[in-house]
Amino acid sequence: MLTTEATAAANPKTVDSLTPSSSYDRHPVVLAFFSAMLLWFSFLPTDWSWLAWGALVPLLLLIKSQRSRRSIYFGAWTGGMLFWVLSIQWVRLTDSDAWLAWLVMALALSVWWPGFLLLARLSVLRLGIPLMVAVPLIWVGLEFVRAHILTGFPWYYLAHSQHRVLPLIQIADTTGALGVSILIALVNAWLVDLRTLPLLQSTPRGDRLARPQLVRASIVLGLLAVTAGYGTFRITTARFQDGPRLALLQSNLEQSRKAPSNHEQILLTYKSLVERALRENKRLDLIVWPETSYPLPFVVRDPQLSDSDYERQARAIDPKNGREVWNYWEQESTFQLHNWTDQVRVPMLVGSTLYDFHASGFSKVNAAILFEPGVKAIQRYAKIHLVPFGEYVPLIDLFPWLTVLTPYRNGTIPLLTFGTKPAWFQLGRYRFATAICFEDTIPHLVRRFFQGQGTRLPDVVLNISNDGWFRGSSEHDIHLAISVFRAIENRVPLARAVNTGVSALIDGNGRVIAALPKVTEEVLSVTVPLDDRVALYSEWGDWLGIGCLALTLGLIPAWLLQTVRSRRSV
Repeated sequence: MLTTEATAAANPKTVDSLTPSSSYDRHPVVLAFFSAMLLWFSFLPTDWSWLAWGALVPLLLLIKSQRSRRSIYFGAWTGGMLFWVLSIQWVRLTDSDAWLAWLVMALALSVWWPGFLLLARLSVLRLGIPLMVAVPLIWVGLEFVRAHILTGFPWYYLAHSQHRVLPLIQIADTTGALGVSILIALVNAWLVDLRTLPLLQSTPRGDRLARPQLVRASIVLGLLAVTAGYGTFRITTARFQDGPRLALLQSNLEQSRKAPSNHEQILLTYKSLVERALRENKRLDLIVWPETSYPLPFVVRDPQLSDSDYERQARAIDPKNGREVWNYWEQESTFQLHNWTDQVRVPMLVGSTLYDFHASGFSKVNAAILFEPGVKAIQRYAKIHLVPFGEYVPLIDLFPWLTVLTPYRNGTIPLLTFGTKPAWFQLGRYRFATAICFEDTIPHLVRRFFQGQGTRLPDVVLNISNDGWFRGSSEHDIHLAISVFRAIENRVPLARAVNTGVSALIDGNGRVIAALPKVTEEVLSVTVPLDDRVALYSEWGDWLGIGCLALTLGLIPAWLLQTVRSRRSV
């Protein structure tokens, strides 16, 4: 007997004439609403992670719905819009008029839901692919796309809902976070099959569990058992060694208080935090400041740059002021930070806007800069992944009106230069990698710090961030939750120094060892547990996401080929 999927594949014209059980064929808007709410509750701030394992079920019921295509895709879009409006509501807090950016961003993200449903219906109804195969592959393929398109937004993966369920997320060291997502999507698809396909079959000895259902259950439960077993093994066999002693500074400065005119008060804040760190620790290897915490321009001039070229570059930035102003800031900021480091006799990693005058042109970058006592040379890293509309505005020359989506409508837009490559900080026997701001949410970017033949792997990943834009919202919490996966994916401890929080230390198992309350001014002093394990994800990268995307894209030519064959047979 042909399955429903096979019947549809043999006769593509029957897509909308399939008649699934009316007991679950509710209105698409209602079903999508329930999926949106269940999925939202599974993430922070509520953090009911168990809901994620069934949150997609109402949405997946639309794959075989007999409703009109229009109502199905409209329902999916409304569900997607509701989920994203609720999830990224913290975007509106960045500025008094940021509600427009919030809604535009939610609108752009909402199209993933009807897009997913379109591909899922194509694969199941047209091509006869089993639901338990199609749903995980397509969902994860689209999560992978979302991490890359338009600079990427890899937030709110299904996996992120499980950030506290350590045994189940250890597979991220092989598959990345997408491996956890594919497992959650698989369970959701299985639950739909349990509901919509025959559960029992008649035998001479009476009704028994249908063999296909038994096979599906065995696959799902087996994968869950293997995943949990692997995770438990990795957690219990980890052997950590004490590493560097860090003081992670957490200021509590809302973005409105970080104007250059307030630089004296800001410096006093960090002076107080540094002094507190020194009082609380007999030994420190490094003091870590948050992103852009140094409020004055830090200027670097290439010694090979001629005075005339320096003057030309300076005038291009500000026609009213030449190189004399930049010379002043170069001497002021360099002397202040070097002198400060010499006084405390502890290396300091400082987040600052760096103005780099060099022979090939001028660059303004979001930088992490390492100062060492008695050492005049600095080590630095320029942020690679800039935040759209916060640090640069795409296509601003073609569409000047895009400034309405930024917090800088009444002032100069801080168009920063993209960093070009990862950089490491060598401090004694330890090597640090530093991800700035949201860079720790991007799996393929953090992985780049672990690439390079013959390159020594980082002992610690630091994340310095300024989350003062988000005013104590759930953004602080979900940002930390996503960081957990970077630690597991690369089997490396991750330490965070964040303005307004959450500053924390995460070990190579993804366990948050210590964390400060958000929206507080504190110092988190920690001894980093070094992890000597090697993660396959660091070597292989997003093989799972690439594979899922390739198979998803393969649906289109498969459907076209089937359509051509069907027409020829008529």
